[in-house]
Amino acid sequence: MTTTNEKISISIVTPCFNEEEIIITFLDELIEKIKDLPIDFNIVVVDDCSYDNTLSVLKSYLIKADNVNFYVLHLKYNAGHQQAIFQGILFLKQIEQSYAIIMDSDGEDAPDAIPLLVEQTNFDIVEVKRGQRSEGIVFSTMYYFYKIIFRIVTGKRMNFGNFCMLNEKLIERIQLTSFIHLPAYLLKQKAKRTNIVYNRKKRINGKSKMGYKNLLLHSFKSFIEFGDDLLLWFLRIFVLVLILLLATSVNLLYQKFITHTAILGWFSTLSLGLLNLTILCLGFFVMGILLLNLIHHRNKDLQSIYTIIRKPNP
Repeated sequence: MTTTNEKISISIVTPCFNEEEIIITFLDELIEKIKDLPIDFNIVVVDDCSYDNTLSVLKSYLIKADNVNFYVLHLKYNAGHQQAIFQGILFLKQIEQSYAIIMDSDGEDAPDAIPLLVEQTNFDIVEVKRGQRSEGIVFSTMYYFYKIIFRIVTGKRMNFGNFCMLNEKLIERIQLTSFIHLPAYLLKQKAKRTNIVYNRKKRINGKSKMGYKNLLLHSFKSFIEFGDDLLLWFLRIFVLVLILLLATSVNLLYQKFITHTAILGWFSTLSLGLLNLTILCLGFFVMGILLLNLIHHRNKDLQSIYTIIRKPNP
């Protein structure tokens, strides 16, 4: 922890969606772990336009800690988990903090890890690497292969989720640039980083909102953050296929017009397949450039879509 006598302030941003059954349990566990720390905390709960009683529960929640300020934001529409996190980070412009902790509210991100996190104030990013976690065999297998593909494409290991602590400099950078997938975004940052390893807890109600479809979509978003690297992969594949196509075409023309040798049927099919693959790779490359251009333009017009439902009394 910092060696100065100045008391630091940390904001905890946690998104939620239809969590009326568990949000109180999560908040009680969280506050129990931070109430005796020599730190001022801002807890910012971002309600992603829940349609159950989550918002009513949050409005009436009783804070039992002197060092905690409690805020509730409500998004104007259901924007998704990552956008809810971003909106919470945007809101941090309105309050003062030296660091921000990002964590999920379903109970998997253990509040027990926070005392360890706040000891690492000499770093820009402190990642909470996932220790043991209990998931179904299909989910675990898909996630395992996703991490392998991500490592091959980006050269980086995806071994942490949203649970992390960021210093003020990183918070301001995110507010100016936005993100689609927070862990992938942080992997791209040139910053002083460290990590702690902490086992993920079981979800408070045992239910996961991350189905196979959502897992795939979440995975695709991580690759979008590394769009430049992905484009280079398509460019390499395009060049390789183009070279093979040219070599095959030259060989085909040589056999037909120079040696007058009969051309095998499979050879012509191979040439046509390579031509189609070349066009496909070129199409993906052009589409990727257009997508990156849209992402860069998106960063120029960052908007808040939250309403402040609850904040501390002045």
